[in-house]
Amino acid sequence: MSFLSHLNSAQSGLLSPDTVKHLNPVMDWMQTTWLSHLALDYSQTWPTLEITHYIGLSLLFGSILVMDLRLMGVQHPVISSLSIHRMLPMAFIGFGLNLLTGIIFCFGDPHRYAINISFQLKMICVLLAGINALIYWRKIGPMLAAVPPNADPPLPAKAVGFMSILLWTLVLIFGRLIPYLGTG
Repeated sequence: MSFLSHLNSAQSGLLSPDTVKHLNPVMDWMQTTWLSHLALDYSQTWPTLEITHYIGLSLLFGSILVMDLRLMGVQHPVISSLSIHRMLPMAFIGFGLNLLTGIIFCFGDPHRYAINISFQLKMICVLLAGINALIYWRKIGPMLAAVPPNADPPLPAKAVGFMSILLWTLVLIFGRLIPYLGTG
């Protein structure tokens, strides 16, 4: 059995059947909320949420890509590290749009998302990207404060930038695969 066939046949993704059974009452409740009705009862809501999710993703990933490439030393003589921080509001707006629309998606079809392996892997990557961002703010940011603005970043900064691009790329890939892997 190929790796993709295995992922596609997974009935509960990474969750055990017992965990899914314990989550059923929560997922049933989610389907009774106004967020679920908002997502499902109006014909234009889901497509509008999809469009908004992609716009948020573009803002988030575009900003992160530029910031992390700079963090890795690409274009460091051309773009100063100080000007890169001006992109943070765009990344936060994009993340906020994705968080809001993602929550509504989950409330709209919680049973499908909870057991979808691609969704689970996407959420793991989002969590790891958040941990990576915390490492940046706690360790790498202070380290970069001691480096001249146009100097080549130190290796730990490059590693954090690389991990960020890798994790957010995986978020994109797994998000796109949600309809195709596991339960669609």
